[in-house]
Amino acid sequence: MEKTLNEFIITLDTSFKKLIEDTIQTAGVTNLRVNQIQYIQAIGKLNNPTISEIAEALNITKASATTGINKLVQMGYAKKSQSTIDKRVYHVTLTENSKTFIQLNQQALENYVSFIKQLLSADEAKQFEKTLEKLIKGFYQRERSQ
Repeated sequence: MEKTLNEFIITLDTSFKKLIEDTIQTAGVTNLRVNQIQYIQAIGKLNNPTISEIAEALNITKASATTGINKLVQMGYAKKSQSTIDKRVYHVTLTENSKTFIQLNQQALENYVSFIKQLLSADEAKQFEKTLEKLIKGFYQRERSQ
């Protein structure tokens, strides 16, 4: 099992990296680094978040989040707007380039899921889903305890 699991993780990682690279090329955002993509994904998921919310979602310091967001703003992938309620707070939104990247990435992920589903029978897919749910839960618990 260990050999197969290792091979699966390596294959999945390699395949997923290629998926991201292809999405980056298609979206025309080739100057982005992996951590910047994580920022964009977090902003897209959180919908108009504050810098503190982004920091919390990415499990980084507020100072690191501020630096990362400022770089994305400078590159034209994000916008910051000051809160009308609390002038110390800034909300972050995505530009059209970033939104295009998110949409293309989502479509690529859906294609990835479809590919996996085609490889499995209905029973195998059900069992695989149960196994994945168990693994995901285990990873989240491990993350929280560290």
